[in-house]
Amino acid sequence: MARRPFPLPYPRSFHALLLAAFALVMLPLVLGLLYTAYAQHRLAHETRMAIQTTVEVTRTTRQLAEDVSALQRAAGQYYVLQDPQLRVGMREAHQAVLKALRVLRPMPFGPADQQRLQRIATDEAELYRQLGEAGPADLPRFDSFAPRFAALVQACDHIVAAGNALVDHQVHELGRQSRTLRAALLLQAGAALLLSLLIAALLSWLLTRPLRQIEQAIRSLGAGDLQPQPAVSGPRDLVQLGEQLDWLRRRLREIDEQKQRFLRHVSHELKTPLASLREGVELLLDGVAGPLAAQQREIGVIMRGNARDLQQRIENLIDYSRAQRRLDPLVSAGVDLHALLQSLVRRNELALRAKHLAVEIEGQAPAVNADLGKLDTLFENLLINAMRFSPVAGRIRFALRADAEAVTVCVSDQGPGVAEQDRDHLFEPFFQGMRQPAAAAPGNGLGLAIAQEYAALHGGQIRLCDNPDGGGACFCVRLPRPHVHATAQAPAAMAAHGS
Repeated sequence: MARRPFPLPYPRSFHALLLAAFALVMLPLVLGLLYTAYAQHRLAHETRMAIQTTVEVTRTTRQLAEDVSALQRAAGQYYVLQDPQLRVGMREAHQAVLKALRVLRPMPFGPADQQRLQRIATDEAELYRQLGEAGPADLPRFDSFAPRFAALVQACDHIVAAGNALVDHQVHELGRQSRTLRAALLLQAGAALLLSLLIAALLSWLLTRPLRQIEQAIRSLGAGDLQPQPAVSGPRDLVQLGEQLDWLRRRLREIDEQKQRFLRHVSHELKTPLASLREGVELLLDGVAGPLAAQQREIGVIMRGNARDLQQRIENLIDYSRAQRRLDPLVSAGVDLHALLQSLVRRNELALRAKHLAVEIEGQAPAVNADLGKLDTLFENLLINAMRFSPVAGRIRFALRADAEAVTVCVSDQGPGVAEQDRDHLFEPFFQGMRQPAAAAPGNGLGLAIAQEYAALHGGQIRLCDNPDGGGACFCVRLPRPHVHATAQAPAAMAAHGS
């Protein structure tokens, strides 16, 4: 087999290649699942962080407002009751405000809200310092702190509103991330599926490529094509199978060459004594050795007919062997089929008269670009086959017709027809059908096989058709029409053939 210039890397066995194919097809899906799990984990983490931030912001902003109010109440009680112990409540409220501010500073507030938190811290510290410095005798001054407490409460209310806005933003951001993740997962799933399909298609090609090569090699062997085939590329076990097929091809080619040599040698060995035998019979019938009696002449005629039949069989063997091996190239020229059939009928006129057979040629067809000698042999084999199976005083009909692509010639007779079980084997060499004529000599089964080979050489085909007259066999030969056919050459070619 021919070597492949750029070998592809394959595993050692087809089983390993199949496992690798499954793994590669699953790889995008597995990666997609891993990414999905990671994305869901990340979204869950961000959700937990958002919930934690929401709880902290909501609780702490409200706690800050309550702590400022607690500071105002504790300061009022201290100034009203003039009890130094009540300063402890002011200190605790102040510490609570500081703690709330420490919790709120890291929160993702905007720049304005961060500045407001800083101002609350500064104002509350200054207010607490002034409240601590004032004594009980300064009670009338407590009312002067009211506007500053009101400003702190208002600032805290702004922080509460900012915390609510931050919570809304967190919820919106989670929704946006969820939608983005869903779209990304859908896109990723589609991409993974598409990639898996592409990988599956590529691996399918890699898997079936050596199988197709092996199948092609087997088909070529089955069709009789013994030429070298491309080397099988793939796993080592399939490559070895391809090498075994190539060994089988070489062995079949050797056997075929031996068969061809045998046929050539046998044909040559038979034709030489047969020619001498025919010449001797002709001399006897011509009276060279003296006049023959009626019975002697009848025996001589029978011998001459049998010798001619034997020579025809030997020539059929040679023709079939050469047709199979494509030894004779086509010598194409414009061929007038109607004139060709008339020439065949004239050449076989004596044999037709012996059985009182009538031959009709119907229809017209344009000239075809073909090898005149091979078409002559093709249609003569069909005519001889029809003569052999036709009853005495029967009729043989040639029907010509043409369409835009091909010319068809149908040859029909009035014989027993073809048995149903013989239809699939008609064109096999040496095949003898069931319905053989009792009075005719047995044939060699090569006439139809040669006709099929010559039809195929011209790019045409021959097949068994339904007889329009009912009963008998009908063979239709379909030959492609040339784009430009040399009709001017047809008369000259037919004249040369007729001479």
